[in-house]
Amino acid sequence: MPYKGEEVQVPNISLHKLVWDKLQEYGDDTAIIDASRDGKSITYKEMYDSSRKFTAYLQSQGITKGDFVAICASGSLEFVNLMIGILGAGAVVAPCNPAYRKNEIVQQFSITQPRIIFVEEKIIETMKSLQEDITSIEKIIVIGRSKEFMTVEQILSCANNESVREVHIDMENDIAIAPHSSGTTGLPKCIAMTHKCYVAAASMKYFVGRDPSHIGYLDRPMYHTGGFSVILANTIKGIKTVMERENDIERIFQNIEKYKVSFITCVPPTLIELVNTTSNTKYDLSSLKVVLSGGAAQAPEMIQRIKSKYKVAFMAAYSMTEVNMISMGVVTDENSARSAGKIIPGLEMKTTDVATEEECPIGTNGEIRVRSARVTKGYLKNQEANAAAFDADGWFRTGDLGHYDADGNVFVVDRLKEIIKYKAVQVSPVELESVIISHPKVADVGVIGIPDEKCGELPKAFVVPSDPSLTIDDVHKIVEENLVEYKHLRGGVEFVKTIPKSATGKIQRNVLKNMATKL
Repeated sequence: MPYKGEEVQVPNISLHKLVWDKLQEYGDDTAIIDASRDGKSITYKEMYDSSRKFTAYLQSQGITKGDFVAICASGSLEFVNLMIGILGAGAVVAPCNPAYRKNEIVQQFSITQPRIIFVEEKIIETMKSLQEDITSIEKIIVIGRSKEFMTVEQILSCANNESVREVHIDMENDIAIAPHSSGTTGLPKCIAMTHKCYVAAASMKYFVGRDPSHIGYLDRPMYHTGGFSVILANTIKGIKTVMERENDIERIFQNIEKYKVSFITCVPPTLIELVNTTSNTKYDLSSLKVVLSGGAAQAPEMIQRIKSKYKVAFMAAYSMTEVNMISMGVVTDENSARSAGKIIPGLEMKTTDVATEEECPIGTNGEIRVRSARVTKGYLKNQEANAAAFDADGWFRTGDLGHYDADGNVFVVDRLKEIIKYKAVQVSPVELESVIISHPKVADVGVIGIPDEKCGELPKAFVVPSDPSLTIDDVHKIVEENLVEYKHLRGGVEFVKTIPKSATGKIQRNVLKNMATKL
């Protein structure tokens, strides 16, 4: 039987209407502090006024329901207000990584066909060059300064937030935000997330309530779901958020001390830095109460070291852009330390046999599949991907291997496409990494399978030493002492300076595979 989380009542309200109602409710309280701009802040009332000015301007330019408007920026107060303003016009937010090269942006825009693009000042020339390839672009507006194009400051100075026209939204079908997948299994796909997806996510019980002492910290890029979805959730819940553009351990500590941050959300590389750094002793971090991390399984030993070192609660989470949050929970013991938290309210989960697609018994590894109002309606202009993503009963295939127990704790083993196939058995890179990273002389690690004629694939570890006395034999030894024989590192161990990772902290195994083939 599938595991069904607690029922959640999803209100029949558009995402922007929900946000606007909350902004009016919270009024003059500080909503967001931009630590990258010397602590410039904005109140909920100011967000309400600014976002509605953007809506009014877009409507004056003929933007209507279903049009796409792109934001090519890393993150700023303007990004948040633009996002809400675009939604208010009934248009679709199309976030875009400003660091992308022209061909990468063309690939995204060829799907979304945005009519207006808001861009960071530093990428104006790239955006100008796009207009020959993407003929849908009618207007470029700059976040920053420009003599050639209109700026967001000019819009705010002349638009009237009282002239907003209400737009009827079909919660089930109208798209609110269209982020792109990371492209780990092919070209990035454009994910259609409806208003209901995000309203449903906002309707679940959050792990903190509205309390002035709760101050969140966000250094994830706003074009990524780990950025924009967190800021939306915090805004709806009335949680003050400190925004920072740099993902830097010193900046994290400085901002915790300066703004009395109480909880931080970390990508896996930041967790490693938290464990290994000694600079934490220079700062007053007593306000920090919670560290939350997702994106990859963490070794229980690492979690315990963070809890002990910073005197905090640790929360594990499992999410993906297509579903928002899947599971989350506080780590209290070794079992919960190995899990990705509990299945959250409003979501059903089952696991299926990879070969037969039959449902697996509770506690048995299989492909994790989910159903929820928070699940994407599909991928835009990609029927092949949609057919592969959903089964006949509407379950979304996550592509992750794992299981859940009778209490709803979720255990993610690995990505199905990343499992190493040694002879007739499967070996999880994540399991090997969690063992190797527990060695006190290891700073970071990435594991892949390398081709072998007789065995199919052999596990190989790329290791970043934290101590120059670490030897290859040390790495082999910790694996052999903790894991069954077929999981041993027959593909070898190689010491490297860094492990290649994406902006969201995921190991880029394709890069490691390329490194292995060049040896």
